[in-house]
Amino acid sequence: MLPYVQNVASDFIFLILSALIGLVIHHFSGRRRLLKFFDIERSKNLCLYLSNLSIPVGGSLGVDSVPRSYSGPAIPLYEVHILPIFQRLFNLLIPGLDSVPGFLKTLVLSDVILNVLASPLNQSDVDQESTLITIGSPGYNRASERVERHFHALAKFVNNNSDLQLGNTPPITDCAFVQRAVDQTTGQVGFYVAGPSARGTTGAAFYLVKHWKQLARRYPGQKPFCVMLRIGSQDARQCEVLFER
Repeated sequence: MLPYVQNVASDFIFLILSALIGLVIHHFSGRRRLLKFFDIERSKNLCLYLSNLSIPVGGSLGVDSVPRSYSGPAIPLYEVHILPIFQRLFNLLIPGLDSVPGFLKTLVLSDVILNVLASPLNQSDVDQESTLITIGSPGYNRASERVERHFHALAKFVNNNSDLQLGNTPPITDCAFVQRAVDQTTGQVGFYVAGPSARGTTGAAFYLVKHWKQLARRYPGQKPFCVMLRIGSQDARQCEVLFER
């Protein structure tokens, strides 16, 4: 019994030391830059809004492609697949736990509350205090609509959400954007990733997560920006920057 207790005690001592090391890394590494970039240094709180599809009665198919009776709200599957990249971004893996047996090797320090929500039906119900990350077009996401209208996003959807337009330039087809916009009245920050297709929106989300450090250097503080992307491959992670502003 004694060796077992000693092993358990040593594991938890190691865990505590690793957690302390993680906190040091949090304090002195790029973790602080991440929180600053997303404007969550103090609140540690984000709201990530997904598209909300309304399925009419008789309009749904089961996994067997047979019409089923479900009706009501639904979230696009591809957007559900996007969620883990943001969860990994905001969860701090405790270093040095790879060699620890059992569940301890996957422990993380989660100092950020990531609220994942389906778009409400009314724009007034979108959170008006937390930093927003909104995914997809205003056709399915009221948070995206709010960022376009109240945060004065640099690029918007036009032509019934089939094209994108940056300022007064001609509409662009088959592309996507990554934006940071700020409500000048309240100071609320919104990150907006979207494209007219699932592949475009997915590519924009990957770009934000992968390139936030470069974006933080190019656009310090809470300076708004917009990066227009071309997703030229079936792999949404492969993209070309068309231009940025």
